[in-house]
Amino acid sequence: MLNQLIYKIIEFELLCSIVSPEQVVSWADDQILAYDEPEEDLLDLCVAKSEEKQLKILGNIDASLENEAFELVAIELLKRYESGLLDFFEVANKLLVIHYHSSKLSPDSIDFIIWLDDEACLITEGIKELEPAKRNLHEFLAGIVEKHNKSKHADLVKLSPFLFQKSRHLHQAGV
Repeated sequence: MLNQLIYKIIEFELLCSIVSPEQVVSWADDQILAYDEPEEDLLDLCVAKSEEKQLKILGNIDASLENEAFELVAIELLKRYESGLLDFFEVANKLLVIHYHSSKLSPDSIDFIIWLDDEACLITEGIKELEPAKRNLHEFLAGIVEKHNKSKHADLVKLSPFLFQKSRHLHQAGV
């Protein structure tokens, strides 16, 4: 049986366009082949071709895992942000999408995401400066990384085949 956290991570990866619906189908197919009695969610995912259908299936997984999945996906977003693959506004938007889709994020994460969205709007309108918000975003995401590096679950980022594969490619590329 697959760890339910994997499903939540993949759900958030899909929301953030870290993975495509095609990659989710391919992953589900691989998992089905690896198990004698695959889970019903895997069978549903392998025939769900659209992102909407996949998110509906993944959204039925235990919501109590959302905060941990959010943090692991946030670590990947930080890597992409630091490497220049995502800019400030893209990261802010992806965090906001996860917030809108979630019900169990920590109050600190929710507060930060709402603040970040407000800051992004004020920056866009020319009322606030970008650099202080970029520093705050980096500090928030780096804090999540530090928490997981100290945690006994530091290897959880490897749970998602997509995060692990993309992180390895970024590392090998020297990013």
